[in-house]
Amino acid sequence: MRFPWRNKDKDGESADALRDAEKNLRAVQRRGKEVTSVAKALREMRERNHFAEQMEEIIVRRRGQLR
Repeated sequence: MRFPWRNKDKDGESADALRDAEKNLRAVQRRGKEVTSVAKALREMRERNHFAEQMEEIIVRRRGQLR
């Protein structure tokens, strides 16, 4: 059985769109490591910030109990 949609010649517009999509995919894949490292740095910064907030809360609470 032959499938009629196979072996169709690609018109110029769809071929251009396919090339653009493949080019964009390669660009995104190249930036993957950079994006991962930035996301990791931001996550670590949020964790450190949250830790500082917790420490501040503990210190303020203890100061209130000492008075």
